Amino acid sequence: MRVLYDDSLALNPAGTGAFVRGLRRGLQQRPDVEIVVAPSRLDGSADLNVSGKGVWERVGRASRHVRHYLQELPADARRQGCDAIFCPTSLGPLRGRVPSFITLFDLTPWRWSATMDAMSRRYLRFMLDAGLKRSAGVCTISESVAGEIRERFPRQRGAVVVAHPGPNPELVDAAPVPAPIPDAPFLLMVGTLEPRKNHLTVLRALADHLRRHPDSELRVVLAGAAGWLYEPVLAAITELGLDSRVSRLGRVEPGTLKWLYQRAAALAFPSIYEGFGLPVLEAFTLGCPVLAARIPSVLEIAGPDSAMLLDPGDVPAWAAALDAVAGGRLPSAMVEAARLRAQRFTWAGCAESVVTLIAAGLDRTR
Repeated sequence: MRVLYDDSLALNPAGTGAFVRGLRRGLQQRPDVEIVVAPSRLDGSADLNVSGKGVWERVGRASRHVRHYLQELPADARRQGCDAIFCPTSLGPLRGRVPSFITLFDLTPWRWSATMDAMSRRYLRFMLDAGLKRSAGVCTISESVAGEIRERFPRQRGAVVVAHPGPNPELVDAAPVPAPIPDAPFLLMVGTLEPRKNHLTVLRALADHLRRHPDSELRVVLAGAAGWLYEPVLAAITELGLDSRVSRLGRVEPGTLKWLYQRAAALAFPSIYEGFGLPVLEAFTLGCPVLAARIPSVLEIAGPDSAMLLDPGDVPAWAAALDAVAGGRLPSAMVEAARLRAQRFTWAGCAESVVTLIAAGLDRTR
């Protein structure tokens, strides 16, 4: 098979970008598929800060997206003589005769629409509806999201296949680079600063922990690009008296992120909804203990043997978990159990699922 691979979101600093790059590497190592990488024309995806963009800038970006998926991507596939187009993003070609396959990471625009900027929500709903109607198959990254897709879009004509990601290869291969943070024990939070990531629960838990343990040195380090609707998080840091206890690093390079995982007392991952939960897998791979939300997608990665699993909205439970972290009371066997679980998730396995999806979709369209 000769497959056009849409590389448009490879520069995205969130999990989407890691998926695009990791899967591309996995597919390129296979002898049974020839990957043609489409030119990247949507470099604006490297900046997720919606609050920092004006209306006309965002309209212009949406117009570039539509042109890319309506004209440029189908034309690339014809010119390169490709059998299929694979989009490791939630958007796909809006026309053309070459069969196309898209990736749905989650159903946030429908299930958790209040956590999104209104303009982004409307645009994504429109584009996803259009892409689903003409896609020959859908890739997703967890069984939980696959079930949601089948339930919400029962008439989706193509198969829905789960392709679990592996850890970010650039992160795993990087040489550790120290981060500019105080020399004190810290909780690490990795992810875009936006409501679905639920930073507020951990901040409130930290404030509770410090009220009860005023001598504690525990801090929180936020590693992730600014996204949207994050102003309440910034306000809470000040209102809770945590300005001296929270380090905001923004987007960090792989070497720095690796150093943070390897030095953190634990990863805190309290998300209310996720398609997968890549930071949990990365922490498992790099030997970082994990406190994570007990949500369906995370439960596909973690179990009670490998992580401390908590209700994402239960602040007292998170505060008690922080007590355990600060007191060195996390189970000693947890990290090793997590390493073993992490070995189940590889980019080779992800690529295998995608190739199976494309091959089956092409058989149906012939």
